[in-house]
Amino acid sequence: MIKTITNIFGSANDRIVKKYLKRAIFINTLEDKYEKMSDEELKSAFEDLKASVNAGEKSLDDVLNDSFAITREVSKRVLDMRHYDVQMVGGMVLNDCNIAEMKTGEGKTLVATLAVVLNAMVGKGVHIVTVNDYLASRDAEEMGVLYNFLGYSVGCITADVQDDEMARKAQYEADITYGTNNEYGFDYLRDNMKVRADEKVQRDHYYAIVDEVDSILIDEARTPLIISGPTQRDYNHYPKADEIAIQMEKGTKEDTKPGEPDITTGDFVVDEKNRTIIMTEQGLQKAQDLFEVENLYSLENAVLAHHLDQALKAHYLFEIDVDYVVSNNEIVIVDEFTGRLSEGRRYSEGLHQALEAKEGVEIQEESQTLAEITYQNYFRQYEKLAGMTGTAQTEATEFSQIYGLDVISIPTNLPLIRLDKNDLIYNTEREKLDAVVAKVKELHKKGQPVLIGTASIEKSEMIDKRLKKEKIPHNMLNAKNHEQEAQIIMDAGVKAAVTVATNMAGRGVDIKIDDEVRELGGLYILGTERHESRRIDNQLRGRSGRQGDAGESQFYLSLDDNLLRIFGGEKIRNIMNKLGVEDGEYIDSKIVTRSVEKAQKKVENMHYESRKNILEYDDVANHQRKAIYAFRNQLLDPEFDIGAKIKENRAEYIRNHMTECDIFDGAPKEDFNIEKLIATIKEELNVEIPIEALKDKEQDEIYDTVTEILEAHYEEKMSPIAPEHRAEIESVLYLRVLDPEWRDHLYEMDVLKTGIGLRGYNQKDPLTEYKQDSYQLFQDLIQRIKFEAIKILHLVQFDFGTPEEEQQAVEEIKSELESSIEDTTLSSSLEDPEEPSVTKPLTATKKPKRNDPCPCGSGKKYKNCCGKSGPKKGLLA
Repeated sequence: MIKTITNIFGSANDRIVKKYLKRAIFINTLEDKYEKMSDEELKSAFEDLKASVNAGEKSLDDVLNDSFAITREVSKRVLDMRHYDVQMVGGMVLNDCNIAEMKTGEGKTLVATLAVVLNAMVGKGVHIVTVNDYLASRDAEEMGVLYNFLGYSVGCITADVQDDEMARKAQYEADITYGTNNEYGFDYLRDNMKVRADEKVQRDHYYAIVDEVDSILIDEARTPLIISGPTQRDYNHYPKADEIAIQMEKGTKEDTKPGEPDITTGDFVVDEKNRTIIMTEQGLQKAQDLFEVENLYSLENAVLAHHLDQALKAHYLFEIDVDYVVSNNEIVIVDEFTGRLSEGRRYSEGLHQALEAKEGVEIQEESQTLAEITYQNYFRQYEKLAGMTGTAQTEATEFSQIYGLDVISIPTNLPLIRLDKNDLIYNTEREKLDAVVAKVKELHKKGQPVLIGTASIEKSEMIDKRLKKEKIPHNMLNAKNHEQEAQIIMDAGVKAAVTVATNMAGRGVDIKIDDEVRELGGLYILGTERHESRRIDNQLRGRSGRQGDAGESQFYLSLDDNLLRIFGGEKIRNIMNKLGVEDGEYIDSKIVTRSVEKAQKKVENMHYESRKNILEYDDVANHQRKAIYAFRNQLLDPEFDIGAKIKENRAEYIRNHMTECDIFDGAPKEDFNIEKLIATIKEELNVEIPIEALKDKEQDEIYDTVTEILEAHYEEKMSPIAPEHRAEIESVLYLRVLDPEWRDHLYEMDVLKTGIGLRGYNQKDPLTEYKQDSYQLFQDLIQRIKFEAIKILHLVQFDFGTPEEEQQAVEEIKSELESSIEDTTLSSSLEDPEEPSVTKPLTATKKPKRNDPCPCGSGKKYKNCCGKSGPKKGLLA
């Protein structure tokens, strides 16, 4: 029934595209008008449009038709490219803050110019987000000619301008800025650690267009951006944990009848589906014997249990040349979606150190989170957000629910004629690889170019060896040589070319073919393994058949492939056994292909739930982050009335201590503990209050007297300081309290999140519990910041002889704060995405209080040992 209605009236997507096409046809009627204008007249016409928008006479939608027509005309003149009607539709989709799904080769880079030119009119800055520095630089340079013609300035944020803050700020001040998602995210976090307002590099978050939006907002969304500093914790346990992990025996888990307990053998079981390690009773006893401890899960031994868990994961869940490589005596993570090396990223929770111990490289210090944000919450800050990609429909629900973005599929300019063949499924990997090489040999002899897609560096190198053995010339494109990836990908369409590439290496670069190759059948895509996500497979296919070109695609699979082995290989294996498939033979069946896609849907849904879970927990932290960053920005604002804030906090400080001393409404006067109040204020603020001043007074009189004495003491101390320096000194000293306390709070939140999943065993919702506990932690943080700020402001002593010395003191304090930030690491922390999870009881022990003895056995207080986080607080703290 639904199919019939869709056939008659068209789908919702068809109706939206039709509406946009009508407008595109109207814009075409303006082409003659602007075509006749000289360059100067065209520029003048655009300036008039811009002026009318900024004067409030017209909205952006009012000038869209003319703006798009002018942009197309400028593109014809300076780029020698004319926007097709479907590209005009794409520009409208982007302007309406949605996702334009356009096939590979449809010119998404050019499409973006339409929405960019329009939205840059308001002067708030437009950000174009790309997946790597190469694409950011390329697009900024190539499209910059068009933008410059219209009077816009263009900036580009890449890792090259990392150390030059002023150059970075200049790029953001441009009307249009290109950059990668990492650079934008880390700049935001760094800006909120600055101690000088003029050193912030980013402007407000107005409008962003995210290129390859599925890669950035879906695939990367499982990896939060983190700025970290040293923890000063002992990391000598990692080698010992690695030694013990090697001695542990891997077991198996046998399914039993419903209601009966599972039977497990060995010391531990590897759950590949959930990527966890489950310890058996036998394994627990063996580990305790090897560690020479009585209880591995006691508070003092919790760190050993955690290290062992990570060591086992390092050995049994992470493979070299698949999940990571060893480069320059370091563990470097391989991005599972692109196959590129992820320089600077480190696994969190000690997993990276466990891998370093496994591979025998130098174990680097564990780090503590100083600032963190997920891509979801970073990009949701933009007033207007849009995206474009070749593959988004499979994740349309997530885009809508998380970001409020609708996916609009835009038809191709020319019909797609690529032939997508059914998967071929072999029994073993050896048979599959033999068949792949035979097919490549056949295609190479014919002269038809072939692009071989692999899921890992290891697999690409296996194919490389086989091709060399057969003396077939080819190019390798994997995480180990990605510097040349753009050129290698561009050459992949040349006659008889053979290119081996991991996943989506070279994404964003078109593969063009000539007429001779078209006659041979176009570019042949040969996938050697299905990815967990259908999008990645579709992206690989989309390399061929651009702009109506001929092309073919086919996947060669085996029952040894991870996806089939973990998520449905048994069903397919049974089919193959029934059919009596011989060695070297394959199954080519739509039923089998559908089974593979069902397995992919299972994994996609699992990852979606994982990202949703991460976001639900980060949303809690995000409210707190926004509140802290907003107040921090106030402290950096010269117009902020810091004096009023200090008075407000002092009043709360006094009321709180009065309550602790039984001085409150309704309490009998004889219970007032005035001596304790006087002693506390003397100890914490070093201010003497005569007992006679408070004796026999009512509660309100005591409050007024204490307030008067503290204010007089404070004003007397601050009076010699010039007014223009006083507020700055107060704000900087306030920051001296806020920043370390916020870092400690992030650590406490990490600890809370790690163990919260266990509350599910007590029939409690872990998320609800997390919200309640984190709210209480935040309330405690706010009070601590207020009271510690009052203490430091009252205790600090000044001895300035001249105004110059005052200014010098302010600069010294700021410099010290900055130096505490410099010793940090930028990373996309690749946490287990399922966290917080009930499968991690090892870290669920109760956190010691700040003044308790440290469980590591150092003899120090917890707050001065393992509970000490981030850089040192320095002078006056």
